[in-house]
Amino acid sequence: MIDLGLEGKRAVVSGAGYLPARAGHGRHTALTLAAAGAAVACIDIDEGRADAIAREIEDAGGVAYPIVADMTRRDQVIRAISAALDVLGGIDVCIDIIGGATWNAVGDVTPEEWNWTIENNLTQVFILFQVVGQQMVRQGTGGSMVALASVDGMVAAAYHAPYGAAKAGVISLAKSFAYELGRHGIRVNAVAPGNVGTGNDDQPEGVWAVDSINPLIAPRAKDIANAALFLSSDLAARITGQTLIVDGGAIIRQAWTITAENLHLMRGGE
Repeated sequence: MIDLGLEGKRAVVSGAGYLPARAGHGRHTALTLAAAGAAVACIDIDEGRADAIAREIEDAGGVAYPIVADMTRRDQVIRAISAALDVLGGIDVCIDIIGGATWNAVGDVTPEEWNWTIENNLTQVFILFQVVGQQMVRQGTGGSMVALASVDGMVAAAYHAPYGAAKAGVISLAKSFAYELGRHGIRVNAVAPGNVGTGNDDQPEGVWAVDSINPLIAPRAKDIANAALFLSSDLAARITGQTLIVDGGAIIRQAWTITAENLHLMRGGE
């Protein structure tokens, strides 16, 4: 059996609660970390959601603690991390899940839409990683931080440009934090999901290339959680400043329309 090195580790998941209309990245990530042996501080802005994921982990035999905080506010981030330290005794892993998009054409994006999107997708990551990074440096035992970015931070984000800009910022932040904190044994990475939608958990197994977007198949929420788990584990002990793309191959699509069906035309009509 491969040891992920997470047994007995102390983890924080920011945005751990489950929203039925969303993919459930926070819930899946918290459950996956707990299944790997970590004790998890489950932070969410909604008390009911924080309690629900903590109970789910405990019902599965894990260790979890609910913490309620608005993680876009520095004072509440500091309070939430202090609460996590009280119950965990330290922090070895921190994963930031929080985010959301507004939709509008670039010419019609309002200042309010821009500011909200940057705050909820980029600024809150910086605040959390700054506070947790300082704690990890004080501990002197290293650690891992992972943020949820998006493939929209790597390609065009049509009709949700502020979101793409924010996620590109997350990718850059991971590199900068990784560079400065590496001397303390702290690794910082990002996961970039593709079109997970509301989860894709009902996809049949062993069926591939079912649409024109994903050469393989669309990722599921549990695939994103597994990527975060990998980057938090000892298997990624020498990986930092990287963004792991989990998109079923969506952004590797070619710019042309060469297919197996028209290949003979490209070869001169053989």
